[in-house]
Amino acid sequence: MKVVSFLLGITFFTVSVYTEAGPPQTVVVDYSEIAHQAEVNKKNLLEFLNRTQVKELYKIKYKNLLDKLTGSTRRIVSGRNTSIAAVPWQVSIREKTYPVCGGSVVTDTWILTAAHCLLRAQAVDLSVRLGSSWKSHGGEMYDVKESYVHPRYVSGSKANDAGLIRLYSPLRFSPRVLPILLAARESRLPADQMAIVSGWGKLNEGGPGATFLQSASIKTMAMKLCRQSGLERKSIDPASMFCAGSFTQPSPDACQGDSGGPIVSEGELIGVVSWGLGCARGNFPGVYTRLSHTVIWDWIHGYITTKPDTNVTL
Repeated sequence: MKVVSFLLGITFFTVSVYTEAGPPQTVVVDYSEIAHQAEVNKKNLLEFLNRTQVKELYKIKYKNLLDKLTGSTRRIVSGRNTSIAAVPWQVSIREKTYPVCGGSVVTDTWILTAAHCLLRAQAVDLSVRLGSSWKSHGGEMYDVKESYVHPRYVSGSKANDAGLIRLYSPLRFSPRVLPILLAARESRLPADQMAIVSGWGKLNEGGPGATFLQSASIKTMAMKLCRQSGLERKSIDPASMFCAGSFTQPSPDACQGDSGGPIVSEGELIGVVSWGLGCARGNFPGVYTRLSHTVIWDWIHGYITTKPDTNVTL
């Protein structure tokens, strides 16, 4: 453990930073200067996350991680061992203790994931592991109170592939457990924009799952190119999906087990790992849920902006 002091705005504070043993060359980024203030501002968390100064800090941390990942030749597929402290919103969703999907912390009681991760699961069988880089140990486990699938989710096409998990007890924020702000409603997502995807999914198609958290840098793809790729054109909904990866050659990609996990750009959550054909195949980009889509963004915020003790019907 090391003790670090920070100055954020006009508040001076000291926090304890717990280090975690990991594989060699593990990528680490430190969010300590945000963690304390996020905990203090829980009652107005979304307002806090939307502050210009806070958004800039998230962006700086994102670019720090991106610099460490860019150019990596290792495989999320092509990923690198990454400390949970570098992506502290990342969670592992488990069904009867077995890891099934990833997710992202969006408030102290809400986890965002993919709808297809929740379709067949009962909330009573679900739990969430947070704060650990290791898939199967460390961190803390939280029980799930309720789970919700987007009402316009279409399982055949994966359109509107978004789901929410409500925890029984609120999270305590730390440098290893932090929320991330969603991209703005109807915000534009340019082609060839760098992003970071993370998770504990398979390290290669048909191979074993990662035991230690992986992350990789990846580029968003123009929808026109995505629809010209090997993916079936009619399966791609331009409103609720976007693609990332390479059109011509294998590139870093999410794989089985990464579903529901985050894809982040410029310090904001732009998407959820949704679907693809195989893993890291050339001409087969990964497909992600577009969180800025009005139908999805409004549904998410209808839940996460509701007071904890209020029953939600949307």
